[in-house]
Amino acid sequence: MLLMTIAAKSLSSVSVGITRIATVGFGGIAQFVRAVIHRREVMRLAELDERGLKDIGLVRSDIAGALATPWFKDPSAVLADRSQALTDTAAARREHALLHAPAHPKRAANIDLAVARCA
Repeated sequence: MLLMTIAAKSLSSVSVGITRIATVGFGGIAQFVRAVIHRREVMRLAELDERGLKDIGLVRSDIAGALATPWFKDPSAVLADRSQALTDTAAARREHALLHAPAHPKRAANIDLAVARCA
């Protein structure tokens, strides 16, 4: 009985180990396949002209930087990071402009005209 218990526990731990190795192995293969597919899509983006790239918020150097990553890494992650950085920069500029803009520019212009007429 004790021998069967030891054998059953040993086999269950082996199956857990094999499952873990298979999961990591297949996960790596899936990640590699995803990287290859995304690299082909980024290469298609490189075929666009400057206007087409600008429409989607990219420039040629973004594409070149993404394709400069190692062949087994996903280049779309680089494009996503650059896009997020541009979005964050634009949001910061908008916020800065709103903080430093006059409250009502049309009213301020009308008040200036009224003062000028009275003088």
